[in-house]
Amino acid sequence: MNLIESGLLAVAGTSLAIAALRPLSAKLHLVDIPNQRKQHVGAIPLIGGIAVCIGVLLSMLLTLPKEPALLTLMSCGVFIVILGAIDDAKDISPWLRLGVQALLVLIVCKSTGITLHRLGDIIGMGDISVRWFDLILTVIAICGAINAYNMMDGIDGLAGSMAMISFMGLAGLLHDNMPLLADFSQLFILALLPYLCVNLSLLSSKRKIFLGDAGSMLLGFVIGFMVIFGSQQTQADNAFRPVTALWIIGLPLMDMVGIMMRRILKGQSPLRADRNHLHHILMHAGFTPRESLFIMVALGITMMLIGLFGEYFHVPEVVMMGAFLLLFIVYSIGLQYAWRIGRWVKKSIIE
Repeated sequence: MNLIESGLLAVAGTSLAIAALRPLSAKLHLVDIPNQRKQHVGAIPLIGGIAVCIGVLLSMLLTLPKEPALLTLMSCGVFIVILGAIDDAKDISPWLRLGVQALLVLIVCKSTGITLHRLGDIIGMGDISVRWFDLILTVIAICGAINAYNMMDGIDGLAGSMAMISFMGLAGLLHDNMPLLADFSQLFILALLPYLCVNLSLLSSKRKIFLGDAGSMLLGFVIGFMVIFGSQQTQADNAFRPVTALWIIGLPLMDMVGIMMRRILKGQSPLRADRNHLHHILMHAGFTPRESLFIMVALGITMMLIGLFGEYFHVPEVVMMGAFLLLFIVYSIGLQYAWRIGRWVKKSIIE
């Protein structure tokens, strides 16, 4: 089958899975009930991520070559989805969840032999190798990616849109050197489309579903490993440089690190849930959820494009790293005043 047929199968698989899982969601306790932190209306099925996983798996197994690394990745991805579904239904301990995530990361690393073992020339003194603690660094990086996308799942369409942007960037970067991985990225893009249509109520406001921890964790897990697959082969065979990966997942990464730093400085657990993410601050400033989504999608696309152009034009890695760190500092400082800036922007638009 060609990519169009593969994509149609991913879309159809996700759509059928949504239809099949919706009537089962209450029996499986996969529904999101409004509370102080979750301010939606009514009990919403948490089946989006499971449906996306089914759509991708169906298309991948029937249309793509049986690449061992991808099979291992998606096999562990299924366990990530199961873990997330249990968390959606039972609210398991965040530390237990983190421990299982780390175990699954180690399984993929040991099975594929691919780890985060080089950082590139990010300080202008030559390629930095970290093989002596590459497994630890890989676990930290992938678990960070999982929780970065999980924390993005705060307003309709946000986690799915951020993941779609990352997969678009990966598809562009992997197209020439690693076409199978590029095709795999595109399957996720297409499988996310039916979910986003339903989640954003583009078809019917009465049929809304959420991604759930099962979905956001799967997306972070796969994207995290995809950037490692693309940047950590051998220096000559890499599809892109390690620093480019930061720009591909830039906004979710910045939001996660920024919010965790603020929690730690306040003496709180870094895994404690709250309503202090950028999308919450934008809404506190007066933007609607849909306007906040548009702003964050625009920021995410901008960062992804900076990464693509930096890679295409061979901008020195130390420059790309310096620009990323500078942007993170500006972002962290701006986050403290985001509601004031947002109110000023909102007022300026109205006037």
